[in-house]
Amino acid sequence: MGSWGLFGGLFSWILTIGLLVGLVFLGIWLWRRFGPVEGSAAWTQSPTARQPSPLDVLQARYARGELTREEYQMMQQDLA
Repeated sequence: MGSWGLFGGLFSWILTIGLLVGLVFLGIWLWRRFGPVEGSAAWTQSPTARQPSPLDVLQARYARGELTREEYQMMQQDLA
């Protein structure tokens, strides 16, 4: 380390840690700047996943016993 003695070793450790911390912050900044944007296709569900239709939800509620037969038929007519 030349004539720096112990300080040269300490300085190199501080410099190394500072560079590593700087690289981490640079990576985080780059990810936020150029990475996927929330709400874009990268953050949404896969294209094959579909939302259940209102009739599907109605059938599931009827199957769970949340609705009587009359309520189910009335809501089914409203949706059809």
